[in-house]
Amino acid sequence: MSEGNPKGNLFVGAGVTANGTMTAPGLIVIDGAVDGVLNASAIDITRNGIVKGETTATNIRVAGQLMNTSTAHQSLLIEATGEVTGDITYGDLEIQKGGNISGTIISTPPKR
Repeated sequence: MSEGNPKGNLFVGAGVTANGTMTAPGLIVIDGAVDGVLNASAIDITRNGIVKGETTATNIRVAGQLMNTSTAHQSLLIEATGEVTGDITYGDLEIQKGGNISGTIISTPPKR
């Protein structure tokens, strides 16, 4: 494990394709492609990142693509380059100009 990747975090790098269930107590960063289930305290999908499947976290930031079922218990941030589609549940929502969201969208009180 490198010094730049703190314990409890997971990084899927550019050019990497991963399938299956991934759980991390800290942060999951997706710069590649994931097809499966993600569970973490925070999920960061970079501009190059693509996630298809079930995604659950306290906070989710999307600059790439997030598809299927997504739950952000506290906040969902969709950046200008981000696209979120599918069944989406969130506590707080912020969409930057240029960001897109579509599907079944449900707002719930944020879990603090």
